Amino acid sequence: MGFVNRFKSLFSSKSEQLDEQPKEFQDPHRAKMTEAFVERQQSVIDDAMDELKSADEKIKSEPVPTSASDYDAGDVEMMDLLSEEEEYEDHSEMNVVEHLSVEEIGSHLESVTVEGDLPEEVKFE
Repeated sequence: MGFVNRFKSLFSSKSEQLDEQPKEFQDPHRAKMTEAFVERQQSVIDDAMDELKSADEKIKSEPVPTSASDYDAGDVEMMDLLSEEEEYEDHSEMNVVEHLSVEEIGSHLESVTVEGDLPEEVKFE
């Protein structure tokens, strides 16, 4: 009971009943749950750090040399590019495949599935 309530009780004829505040619920398992949560969070952090470290190791590996494509003419001297005597090769038609009819291509879209937000199934025929 506070000082103000005591002072009021001296001058009032009837005693006012004080509303008792209900005690706040204390979960007996709160400490265990908090500890388990911290352990789970730490394991997630550790897993993420391990993944980041392994990603750094993968990036630092030596690059794999790639073979030159058919379009690469190799090393060229500047004077070779400026000379007008030489006839140039046309590389625009390299690796082009011509099909005389659609039947020889086959129906490669028969087994294709479409995934997404379509209301019904799409069939390719």
